Parts: sequence; structure tokens; C-alpha cells
Amino acid sequence: MILCDIGNTNFHFEIENKLIDTKNCDIKDKKIYFISVNEEKKKELLKLNPNSIDLSNYISFDTSYKGLGIDRIMVCKTVKDGIVIDAGSAITIDIMENNFHKGGYILPGLYVLNRSYANISEKLDIKFNLNINDKLPTNTKDAISFGAIKMIVEFIKSLNVDKLYFTGGDGEYLSKFFKNSIYIKDLVFRGMKQTIKENNL
Repeated sequence: MILCDIGNTNFHFEIENKLIDTKNCDIKDKKIYFISVNEEKKKELLKLNPNSIDLSNYISFDTSYKGLGIDRIMVCKTVKDGIVIDAGSAITIDIMENNFHKGGYILPGLYVLNRSYANISEKLDIKFNLNINDKLPTNTKDAISFGAIKMIVEFIKSLNVDKLYFTGGDGEYLSKFFKNSIYIKDLVFRGMKQTIKENNL
């Protein structure tokens, strides 16, 4: 089985339960199940493989949220209770309660926040130090790093939920700030597999 998650910036593949680098992936003339949040990249995939199956046409998901992205639906589908945090270009935070999606938040991702400092001043165009601690920063690099990272961490802590499920490119890093967290690298693909099973595809 080949699964493809088309994000805002990248293609992500899982082939026979293994996460595969796009550059090493031969997908021509093979059955592909996909989701996409990027219309142009979706067209690229369909041009390469016209028989690919868009799982957004087979969704069953209990929520009152209007306009919930297919990527957020998939990462939430296999979580009954807790907060699901998908930390990529954007950080989406979704609250699940008894298999019902109550709502959620969208924050800028770490990379986006890092780049935004350059718009304030050239002197702030500095790559984040990801090894921050609770000490008062004594240099500019640590000051901007602490400000951005702690802003995200403290916001999540303020939600006061016991179970935290992290995924996405920065998910593993952010999960380390929480004792009650679980990092699941393939959470979006688990949701896709569940959708395939529910629809006997």
C-alpha cells in the first residue's frame, strides 16, 4: 500500500508501512491513496499517477468545526481523547473528546516564527537555539529562541489536558517539553489507513 500526504511544502510517502524520502520513491503506475492541502502539488501527483485516490472524498469525521483541513482530520481520527498537535509549517492544535472533535487552534510553526524576526530587524535574522532552558537569556540568539518556543509551549500547557499527541516535523522536539506527551511520527498515515479500512477501499 502506498500512502501520500501532500503538505504545504512537501510530499510525504509511506510505502508498505515504511516512511520513504520522496527522492527515493518510484510511484508511477502504482495505486496511491493520498490527501492534500496544496492544490498545485496535488495536480503534480495526479499528472504523475492519474489513478491516485483522494481520501478526502471518503471522510467520516464527527466535528462542528467549519473548514477543518484534511490533514487535521487524519491526525485526529485515531485519537479518542486528548490534544493532537501537528507541528509543521503551521502548528495545529486539536481537541478530541470521546471521538468528537471539539475545535482547535492554529499557530505559526517554528520555522515560520524564526523567519519572521528578520522582518523586525536584520540583527534578529538569527537561527534559533533549540537547546533553551529556563534561565534568563543573556544574548540575542537565546532571547528570540526562548521567546518563540516558550510562547508555543506555554500556550499548550494552558489548555490543561492530560493526554498530548505530537506529530509533524517539529513534533518530537516540542513533545520533550511535556511529561504527558506521546510522539507518533506516522499519525497522519494511521488516520489514512483507518479511512481506507472504514470504506473498504
